[in-house]
Amino acid sequence: MSDVAATQVGTDTAGAIANDDFGGERLDCDGHLYMEPDTMAEIVGGAGASWIIDYLRRYVGTEADLDARRRARAEIWSVKGISALGSFDAGDRVAALDAMGIHRQLLFPNTVLRELRTHTPPAMEACRRYNDYVIDWTTRADDRARAVCQINMGERDWALAELGRVIDKGARGVLLPCAEPPAGTSPASPEWDGFWRLLEESGTPALIHIGAGGLVSAEDDDPMLPSRRWADAPALRAIFPERPGAEEQFGPYYIVVAHLAAEVYLTCLLMGGVFERFPGLRFGAIEFGASWLGPLCERLDRHAALLHKVGVRYPMLPSEYVRRNVRVTPQWAEPVDTLVERHGIRESYVFSTDYPHVEGGRNPVERFREMTARVGPAYPRDFFVDNGRLLFP
Repeated sequence: MSDVAATQVGTDTAGAIANDDFGGERLDCDGHLYMEPDTMAEIVGGAGASWIIDYLRRYVGTEADLDARRRARAEIWSVKGISALGSFDAGDRVAALDAMGIHRQLLFPNTVLRELRTHTPPAMEACRRYNDYVIDWTTRADDRARAVCQINMGERDWALAELGRVIDKGARGVLLPCAEPPAGTSPASPEWDGFWRLLEESGTPALIHIGAGGLVSAEDDDPMLPSRRWADAPALRAIFPERPGAEEQFGPYYIVVAHLAAEVYLTCLLMGGVFERFPGLRFGAIEFGASWLGPLCERLDRHAALLHKVGVRYPMLPSEYVRRNVRVTPQWAEPVDTLVERHGIRESYVFSTDYPHVEGGRNPVERFREMTARVGPAYPRDFFVDNGRLLFP
């Protein structure tokens, strides 16, 4: 796309968004918070994020970066990565939200998340530093850009203490790992009931994100579900070229299996009775896509009916818990209208931009508006505003 065309996309789309009937209320359930490389290095410390820090250090200050920053305000949807408006600055992120017609946004880490997934003292220390940083950052963003905290669940007592600490400090959401069983047991185990109770009582959303399940391009000691050994083949190790906002280097295997971590985690919560014991728990599965959710609910509903015949009874169907307690973010290329038509669960689909990652595209609002309008005249508001309220208490 030429610079002229990109500018047209950025300015015209933003203008249209600002003039629609709920532009001042739109909720974005997936954005990302960058940090300048030296800041990131200080925060992650010995937990490990060297390759992304090295990449950003090579890129920041280059002519490509400086040129992109000069264009960022006018081309809000086209400039991606750390060069984008408000990628790391709280005040500029508020300006970016205004330009995109977004009232509030959840922001997820742009580290490689080793501090979340690995069970080491440096990882836990990095989580604490990150949490203090983002709680302050969210305050400076007027609570409109809500950077979520990270809770390493490798040790139950530490996780519970850190959760209580960040909630007391004003955490607006917490990101949980889903690459392996927390502290060696199921998240539905009674051992974790105190954790879920604290989230429910405080109204703090529990969130899993695509990177929380591990990355194919990460190191062997970094957990992943399913094992990265399945991708140990030349064609499956293929990666995208370096580009701002796509540092993840996803390969062809990863994008097909990434949602499995979300399926496993959510299945444990549903069939393990967590949403029955904690009916007010707010849960989001972010950037895993949404095509998997309907088939999962159908399978679990059938299984619940089968279990009923042998004396195991669930007060509600798994799909009913999902509609009440769970929100997921479709990718802009997924046909939301078809998903609703096939599977229902219309309450669970929510809007996201993935800003400022390239995966969010240049016109996510228009793409989602067109699809949701085909569901019915009321559904765009459900999708862009009302469904997402669960994750923005």
